[in-house]
Parts: sequence; structure tokens; C-alpha cells
Amino acid sequence: MTVKMEVFSGDPPCPGCLAILALADEFARKYKDKLEVIKLIGEEATAKFEQYKLACVPTIVINEKIRIEGICPSRTTLGNALREGGL
Repeated sequence: MTVKMEVFSGDPPCPGCLAILALADEFARKYKDKLEVIKLIGEEATAKFEQYKLACVPTIVINEKIRIEGICPSRTTLGNALREGGL
């Protein structure tokens, strides 16, 4: 089963958004066959942003559950959230 991670960022991205996008790329490379990373940036993300009733970016949603919102997590925190999400 593939775990789906949606990463929300502003446009232009703030420093936290830049960091979370880079972290998402790192995990996508590490778990390329097990993790689907979808980047939702700026206005293109509005519908999904409203669907999840998010308050701010950066945000990570894993398998349609909000796991991290408003901060860029550490590698350990993101790894734990992915494990909780089924990775």
C-alpha cells in the first residue's frame, strides 16, 4: 500500500514552506516505491486547503489526516507521522 502525503505551501513560499518542500523531496527519494508526495502550492491548493479546513501553511496531510500544520517538522517528527500513517 502506498502512503499519500500532501504538502501544502504558500506562493511565494516562506522559509518554513521551502524547508518542508525540501524535506518532502528527501522522504520521496527515500521511500520512492512506498510514498506518493503531492505538492499543493499557492492558489492551486485552495480547494484542497478548504476541504481539509486548514488554517495555515506549511501543512502535511498523510492519508487524508492532518498530521502537521503551521511548522516545518524535524526529520524525526515527519518520519513518526509517516509511520503512524502506515509507512
